[in-house]
Amino acid sequence: MDKSHRHIDILLFDGVNILDVAGMAQAFSSTNELAAHIYSLRYVSPAGTPVIASCGMQLQVDGRASCGSKADDLVIPGGRGVDDLLASKGVLDLISGWRSHQPERRLISVCSGALLLAQAGVLDGIIATTHWRRGQFARQQFPQVLWQEHKLYFDAGPVMTAAGVSSGIDLALALIRRDCGVSTALQVAREMVVYLHRTGGQMQFSDLLESQFSQDRSLRTLIDTLFEDPQKSWTLESMAQVAGLTPRTLSRRFAKSYTTSPVKFLERLRVKTAADLLGVGTPVGKAITLSGFYDFQQMQRAFKRHLGTTIGAYRDRFAPHEKGAID
Repeated sequence: MDKSHRHIDILLFDGVNILDVAGMAQAFSSTNELAAHIYSLRYVSPAGTPVIASCGMQLQVDGRASCGSKADDLVIPGGRGVDDLLASKGVLDLISGWRSHQPERRLISVCSGALLLAQAGVLDGIIATTHWRRGQFARQQFPQVLWQEHKLYFDAGPVMTAAGVSSGIDLALALIRRDCGVSTALQVAREMVVYLHRTGGQMQFSDLLESQFSQDRSLRTLIDTLFEDPQKSWTLESMAQVAGLTPRTLSRRFAKSYTTSPVKFLERLRVKTAADLLGVGTPVGKAITLSGFYDFQQMQRAFKRHLGTTIGAYRDRFAPHEKGAID
């Protein structure tokens, strides 16, 4: 744990996603309010002038982005303006040169900001993530990067990448945990009403999110019901009844829309539900019941399939344990 004061520069640019900026910045600011004043934030832009965020909001800055900054960390958020910056020599030189004189400096990206790190060459040979929607572009344009965009975030030493807005908060909490300790990170997580540790190794489950916006009314009705009641003893027949379809038609439509079966979709939903419950300290036995698994062994097999880990390893690494907790 390093409690030394850290100065952070956050890069702003035209077309920046304001939530990429605000999520991480609020986590650091809440740390200052709830514990010792550890972080000093400075907002910079390529020219040192105000910028317009993608939502149309004008953002003031404290100065011009520069490798000569005394900051310890540089945060590169995402947004539609990233594409224009891919050809900006000034920004790419800033990123590539950030750690040249001070190797201990940290370089952090959120969402599509990772594309700028890749363009600057700092992700070559490194495991990294970015927003799932930019995954195909990232793999095609930067094959030298070990992309795993289905992950929430990666901490590759001094270079760190987060997949999106909420995972940017996850990464910020991981940094706070490292800089200030678990207790402070937990205080901040509670204040922001987020999980202390969803985990950088957990899949984004973006397909589950997308499924809730299905254009197929029958599938959307079923999916909404599954989200509301994953613990029910579902069968293909009972799911088909909710959707108002025959089991065969339901399976065919599911395969066409989501390239999976209703039963496999339900298992992924249950894994996500169980992982979220474990992430806030829910005892294993209760997580099994609330997520709809029959028993420990069934949930264990599902965790290995979808998360590549065991229940015990997941809980030991990511759940906030309390002494005396009963499973």
